[in-house]
Amino acid sequence: MRTRGDGEDAAQPERFGRRAGDSGTGGAGAGGPGRGGLVGRAEELAALRRLLAQGRLVTVVGGAGIGKSLLAEHAAAAVGGSLPDGVVRVRWWDGAPARRRRVAQTVAEALDGEVGPGMDAAGGGIAVGVADIAARLRSRRMLLVLDDFDPVRGECVRLVRALLEEAPDVRVLAAGRHPLGLGDEAVLRLGPLAVMGDGGWGAVAGGAGPDAVTGSAGPDAVTADPKPNAVAGDLRSNAVTADARPHSATGHPRPDTDTGRSEPNTAAGHAEPHAGARHARPDTPAADPNPDRLARPGAPAASGDGSEAGPAVALFLERVRAARRGRARAGGKPGAAGAGGEAGSGGAGGDPSDVRVAREICRRLEGVPLAIELAAAQAADHSLAQLARMLESAQGWPGTVDAPLRRHRSLRAAVGAGYALCGTEERTVWARLSVFAGDFDEDAAAFVCGGGGLGAQDVPAALARLVLASVVEPVRDPGGVLSPRFRLSAAVRGFGAERLESAGEAAAAISRHLYWYGHVASTAHHLWSTGLHERAVALVRDEEAELRAALARRPSGADQASMALTLAVDLWFWWALCGNAPEGREHLLRLLPLGRTDTLVRRQALWLAGWLAVCTGSPDAAETLGQAWRVALLAGDDATVGRVCHTLGALALDEGRTERAIAHLREAADTLPAHAEYGPPVAVSWALLAVAQARVDPGDATRSIRRASAGPQPRHDLWTRSMTQYAQALVDHVRGRRSRAWRRAHKALAGALGLAGAARARATGGGGAALLAQEATGAADTVALPAVTTMAGPPGPVLVHQLIADIEAGRT
Repeated sequence: MRTRGDGEDAAQPERFGRRAGDSGTGGAGAGGPGRGGLVGRAEELAALRRLLAQGRLVTVVGGAGIGKSLLAEHAAAAVGGSLPDGVVRVRWWDGAPARRRRVAQTVAEALDGEVGPGMDAAGGGIAVGVADIAARLRSRRMLLVLDDFDPVRGECVRLVRALLEEAPDVRVLAAGRHPLGLGDEAVLRLGPLAVMGDGGWGAVAGGAGPDAVTGSAGPDAVTADPKPNAVAGDLRSNAVTADARPHSATGHPRPDTDTGRSEPNTAAGHAEPHAGARHARPDTPAADPNPDRLARPGAPAASGDGSEAGPAVALFLERVRAARRGRARAGGKPGAAGAGGEAGSGGAGGDPSDVRVAREICRRLEGVPLAIELAAAQAADHSLAQLARMLESAQGWPGTVDAPLRRHRSLRAAVGAGYALCGTEERTVWARLSVFAGDFDEDAAAFVCGGGGLGAQDVPAALARLVLASVVEPVRDPGGVLSPRFRLSAAVRGFGAERLESAGEAAAAISRHLYWYGHVASTAHHLWSTGLHERAVALVRDEEAELRAALARRPSGADQASMALTLAVDLWFWWALCGNAPEGREHLLRLLPLGRTDTLVRRQALWLAGWLAVCTGSPDAAETLGQAWRVALLAGDDATVGRVCHTLGALALDEGRTERAIAHLREAADTLPAHAEYGPPVAVSWALLAVAQARVDPGDATRSIRRASAGPQPRHDLWTRSMTQYAQALVDHVRGRRSRAWRRAHKALAGALGLAGAARARATGGGGAALLAQEATGAADTVALPAVTTMAGPPGPVLVHQLIADIEAGRT
């Protein structure tokens, strides 16, 4: 391989493979990649070779530090031996200033391996144009690799278009953060590495498998890049994407299951590394004195919990061993050398505690190979446990001073290189998107990012360009049945948050984020209140990360605290009925002292905090409910008084104080307005009153059931229906009507399962119908359902099963 380039231009022509007239059997020889084998990435490499065999233009696309260049280099080396004129590779350093030479001149120099005809040593003389390159390659059979082409994307597009039209035997392999956007282009989108051995990831994800698309796209396949890029020029993209990341069960994209490494480079760069790349280290190094103790490649790594470590963990542990061997040799410690293991041998095995900590580190680094290698280099000075703690708050700080490129000195520098290539609108949207903690949809992005000179109507186009530039990751692809969703990686989000803070827009963006997700919570509340329980829960599950982030941020004032408190109250069903009572109570107790004291939402929040205290068995439940009752009574708030009385009645019923429970529940049923929002409907108070009365006065219980059954509420509300049917079955059982009680108990069980299924909707892909089917086959006992241990909530399947058992056994 021969490399030329002056570093300032940062364009490096390289040539490897077999030239015409050279001897050899093909494949990657001495001129191929010389920086070690490709660790993992076997599926992606196979997919890339398949695409190169099927089409003439293939682009490897991915975010910062994902390993695009190394994969393209290995693919080129693998196919170079079969091409008579070999492979020519030209590389640019993205983020560098304007080139002194044009792309065509750089490619001409790479083709010659020396100063081209008509050019002097400084690249002057007769200019070489696109037509000259196309003419020279018209009869060649070769592969041209355009690596890191993003800063000169417009020129590369013109060159590639001319080659596709005039040089029929030339294939082009490009690698960058953005597709070229030509109609004959096949795109392989490279994702992060899997942390779990079965391809599982957890909180973070990628796109589709490498076999999703393996051919070139027609000119009308997909349209992208709707607006000119500030650096690359005006392009109209018609590319098809072959995404090398399988989806997870949650709908988030998930990284592939092969290991990989960050893209090594030989060019000089211009982006400065993060100023903190060498700080944030403890003063007491605790590196493992025995670097060989760590897991070695060759066998799957066991984490000690029955799961197999994934390729990201194997890559990390291999780099940790290498770093510690190097430190041991430098320090002259005996026994430091000899921790072998070939790169890419496939796995790791060793101390399960090391593997568990390594897995947590890789999860925080989101499987990005560059971040993994930079973090592993820190293990020469720190133990893995120390490193995991250091990565809790930020992931962009690990760095090195001896990286081949400046942008690879830290993950933050690599992300910053992409930021430098974005236009003004894209930079603004990027910064404002950093307030999102998880995935989001286009409407949320338009609302949060709009304003301050950027219209909401301009945000979707900027968002699309950021997706094409591999800054924003699509979670659900556009064009499907479900609306598309997007996310930012932790490194991209952190960099954007810095820019947002420096622009002085953080407070405004956070306020708009809170307002938007307050609206989402209100929508979910109204869906639940109208009987659309599964849709309400599905909406909250989709937006769970953002709702949690909106609640977790400290409000900037009393008004913002009231907005957050309203959001928490609107999610009452999520906390109380879907198994999230402890989290909801924690948010309420933290926000209550910060808001205004004379508002309706504070009274509702006090009641909800007391209700959740009952659900969690907290000893201060009665005290909190008493405070809520006094505040609501003074304000003349009948709805909150009725809710407090209902909760006190349920608490007394749980404690066996039947007469007290009947008094509280009767007051709740008489006080609650017919159409009061939030919490149990008035019909539920009547039904629970019947449950309390059943063994004391069945006649009164029957009359209470009639009151519960009157009106429209029981027909659409699962809680009302299941509680009413449970009360009817209990009264019939007490009166000795076993057959009727048995039938009604099974109807109550169907309602309980329906409510439990709604509470877990979208969590495991099932709902009420799925639980009913599992109940019919006897499999419901194995299904994880929200636990119901108090009459403050709906009757759970366990409680109804107990009633059925009592009926069948004749126990009263």
